[in-house]
Amino acid sequence: MKISRTINSEMNEFSKGSSVCIGVFDGIHLGHQDLIRRTTQFAREKDLSSILFTFEPSPNEYFSKGKPQPKLTTLEEKNQYLRKSGIDCLYCPPFDQDMENLSPLEFVKQHLIEKLNAKHIVVGVDFHFAKNRTGTVETLIDLGLEYDFTVEPVEFITQQGIKISSTSIREALLDQNIENANKILGRSYSVLGKVMKGKQIGRTIGYPTANIDISKRDILLRGVFCIKAAIEDDTKEYNGLANIGFKPTVDGTELTLEVHLLDFNKDIYGSDIQIDFMHRIRGEKKFKDLDELSNQINEDAKKADEFFAMNQ
Repeated sequence: MKISRTINSEMNEFSKGSSVCIGVFDGIHLGHQDLIRRTTQFAREKDLSSILFTFEPSPNEYFSKGKPQPKLTTLEEKNQYLRKSGIDCLYCPPFDQDMENLSPLEFVKQHLIEKLNAKHIVVGVDFHFAKNRTGTVETLIDLGLEYDFTVEPVEFITQQGIKISSTSIREALLDQNIENANKILGRSYSVLGKVMKGKQIGRTIGYPTANIDISKRDILLRGVFCIKAAIEDDTKEYNGLANIGFKPTVDGTELTLEVHLLDFNKDIYGSDIQIDFMHRIRGEKKFKDLDELSNQINEDAKKADEFFAMNQ
């Protein structure tokens, strides 16, 4: 799959045309997955390129003036998921002042027609675009008649009468309800990061941990979780424990993500690792000393073993 921050319209890269889904796609939840499936299916049937069109930074980040909602998925995490989805190209121009001020007609001509040669557009029924969100699905349909592309508006997916959305996933994560978040996502909530060196306190108490770089994001989960981990250049998936919090026992001040992999003894410093969150064991707690912390981690590991034994 190709990732393009910009596309030169003179290159005529999509000469056969393309099937395009448009949106922010934060979380790539069940609703997003439906849009992606429809996009790739149409592309296969009509021998077109399939394109996911999103923005980096997103409109939310642009308009929030430095205080955006926490992202569910980074661009790298979207890329990781989309590589398995059948999408040919991830098109992610920045949402900036130029993008903000495009009229609906300019947006369609500059991006969908000149750059992507779109023949089919897949969007949610509430899709809005262009300056002041004046473009709607109806606008797209009208412009499609003029510029020879079809539009497929997709109804929301619901669970128990509640709309599946990035907002509902954030609410589940804030409630620390990882199982509910995963149901809405249609997959495990995951974090992709690089393993970096920490203070190696875990190693001194018999539980070495991989410290994951999350310095550029906010994760809404807090506490100790059962996780599965996938490490770059390693085909095996590992069970483990993750702790997200501020490490109050050692007077920590920064949010950290530490992972202890069960039955694992390899040097993975500098490796990219994907952490899939499965089940919450407990909240974060301050212990009186490292011995008490070690005893608690031992109990956590037993609970993790029980969880994985029941969920093989």
